[in-house]
Amino acid sequence: MVIMESNIQKISVYGDSILKGAVTGLESGHLFDIIEDNSMALAQKALGFELNNQSVFGNIVTKSQRKLARDIEKGVVGDIAILESGGNDCDYDWSVVCADPEAPHDPRVPLSEFLEIFENMIKACRENKITPVMMTMPALVQDRWYEHICSSYDRAAVEKFTGAQADVLYHNHEIYNFHLIALAHRLNVQLVDMRLALLSNPKWRDLMCLDGIHPNQEGYHFMAEVWKKEIPGLKKEF
Repeated sequence: MVIMESNIQKISVYGDSILKGAVTGLESGHLFDIIEDNSMALAQKALGFELNNQSVFGNIVTKSQRKLARDIEKGVVGDIAILESGGNDCDYDWSVVCADPEAPHDPRVPLSEFLEIFENMIKACRENKITPVMMTMPALVQDRWYEHICSSYDRAAVEKFTGAQADVLYHNHEIYNFHLIALAHRLNVQLVDMRLALLSNPKWRDLMCLDGIHPNQEGYHFMAEVWKKEIPGLKKEF
């Protein structure tokens, strides 16, 4: 077991399917499966901290905020709160888009609202003597993700809305992630840059599922190694 510099006893996690451990394309035939060996569970086994993982498949930042508020009220958050969101927030409600692809559509959570809620979550942590830690959004494989959207909805409508350009979706993803990094720097929040870690692997695409946005089982093991390296060096603010 690794000895952690700040004597971190308990970590709570407020994220989406990435930190829940969702994968696609398994033999179960399900659209998605949640694996037990997700990155946080593997890190917990190696480092020995108590884990309260409140990540949920399909989560957006407003839901994370409610879960965090509930756990603060119950007094169950612990030393560290890891905050991760963005992949669903920057995406579109494709059923609405496909109903009228020529109309303008905002992402599920517009950027200004997304950042305001994220900042409020950070403030809520600190007001309750909990150390906030942010995680960047893992990079998506844009060609796979675009094909996944096209094959899941009305391809012609998706192509009309995006101008048949896959990088429209990647652009949203990148913009939200850049703003998360800027927010972490502005508020002096410790940041685990999972996006950079994955992209630094020359075979990072092999760590992602066929849908292009979820890590696969090997990808979650890779993320666990990042957590095992980063968590012992986190500093408790209180």
